[in-house]
Amino acid sequence: MVLEISSFIAPALQAAFLFAFAPLLIGIMHKVKARFQGRIGAPIYQPYLDIAKLLLKGVVVSPTSSWVFLMAPVLSFSSILIAAAALPILFSANPFGMDLVMFVYLFAIGRFMTSIAGLDIGSAFGGIGASREMLYASLIEPVLFASIVFFSTLGSGVGLGTLAAGTSFAWPAALLSPAFWLAACALFIVLLAETGRLPFDNPATHLELTMVHEAMVLDYSGPLLALIEWANAAKIAVLFTLFIALFTPVFSTAFWANPAQSAALFLAALIVLAILTASIESLTPKWRLFRILELLTFSLILSLLAFFFGPATPLNSGGALALLSAAMLILPLYFIFSASFNRRITIFLLQSSALALILLSVALDSGSIDAYWRLGSTIVFKVILVPWLLLRSFRQMEKESVGKPHPDPIFLASPLSTPKALLVCSVLIVMSYSISTILGVHSALLPVAFSIILIGAFIIAIKSHIFLQMLGFLILENGLVLLPVALSLRVPLLGELVAFIDTMILVAVSLFLASKIQDVHESLDSVRLSQMIETK
Repeated sequence: MVLEISSFIAPALQAAFLFAFAPLLIGIMHKVKARFQGRIGAPIYQPYLDIAKLLLKGVVVSPTSSWVFLMAPVLSFSSILIAAAALPILFSANPFGMDLVMFVYLFAIGRFMTSIAGLDIGSAFGGIGASREMLYASLIEPVLFASIVFFSTLGSGVGLGTLAAGTSFAWPAALLSPAFWLAACALFIVLLAETGRLPFDNPATHLELTMVHEAMVLDYSGPLLALIEWANAAKIAVLFTLFIALFTPVFSTAFWANPAQSAALFLAALIVLAILTASIESLTPKWRLFRILELLTFSLILSLLAFFFGPATPLNSGGALALLSAAMLILPLYFIFSASFNRRITIFLLQSSALALILLSVALDSGSIDAYWRLGSTIVFKVILVPWLLLRSFRQMEKESVGKPHPDPIFLASPLSTPKALLVCSVLIVMSYSISTILGVHSALLPVAFSIILIGAFIIAIKSHIFLQMLGFLILENGLVLLPVALSLRVPLLGELVAFIDTMILVAVSLFLASKIQDVHESLDSVRLSQMIETK
């Protein structure tokens, strides 16, 4: 009987521990953001004072509202309370037998009730916040379930006790696994969206038209608002706990054997993650609504890539090569919705640097002179000369565009929306992995090379700016350089040097012609230039 009682007391203690510490976590995040802004900021215990002050105030209820308005904070608070009790933190007991699927649905219950309450009050701002919250949820939940599928393929199942025991990844070899970093980045982006942090929402905003979560709870006051604020703080703490349990070796059988030591270590991990989140918020502006959809779609593709890299990539020294190939594949995806041309040049430079590191690994393994020549040519042409030439030409055009249309592609719309483009890229990635499976070549580099080639061609097709088309060609060419390495083919050194020189000449001539076109027609939009030719 004692064991049965303790098995239910342990989750209650865990939930009480998280709810008691959650406001302090919010206070630490506020303090870090204040320091970034050059302010002293409120004390870290200020959220406790705010909650206590709200609990002592009265409640104002609109006559147009129904019982939904009163019950939503209670149900939202209860769902987070159950989630905090179900996730093994200080003790390994899990009397509910809950898995990750049910755990995710608990947060969906709170989100649904808060959205319904925002509509129930009849306020225009509540309706705006509820519609935006549902829009986010339509992309947040697929990423969460993609993460569930990913962890189930690792053989650890989706039980909360198994996942919290840290059996998903083998440490420290997990640091060399691209699947680890892809899944971690995808889930962290979703956590920022789920908790309403920047760049998705600004919890400190006072502009109603930019609110999401705050717009839905704008009409609450007194104890009901205290429940909402406390539940929101606990939600952040619970989701941070889930992230720590999945991606760090904090929880284990030895960890649970000493509750006092486990509590201190767990609090330290939570504080570190809170400081990291607050730092990212301080360095990131709030994104526009439609750009947020791009970021969530990007996180969905990252979770898809984690699924591909996870089962096939061994967590050993060869994982470093797979990690570099994963970086080469992710950078073109970020290229699609990156804003300025300077940032896109940086993306190409980083991809070329990852390619050079892969060639360095191959050269060290083979010891071939041709491999070292290929490495040197890649560094000279792709890492140094081509990015320098692109940046120099673009800055010269910027100087000459005073009083004329700016040559930066940021001012030119894409014929295909970014979320649709990213989804097409995911289809191309799936196709590349399918082709690699059909060919029967057991190499992690081959599907990556195919994907980069297809995505480069896709960038050329959907981007109308001449500079972006040129960079799309260069990304495609990086995939072509990676392809013989993936297939273990020996390419004559002379042929590779001729290809590099041809690429360099093509870039130089294209930049010269682009400069002349910009001077004469004041545009680098290929669609507009084609229309001008047709009218003539």
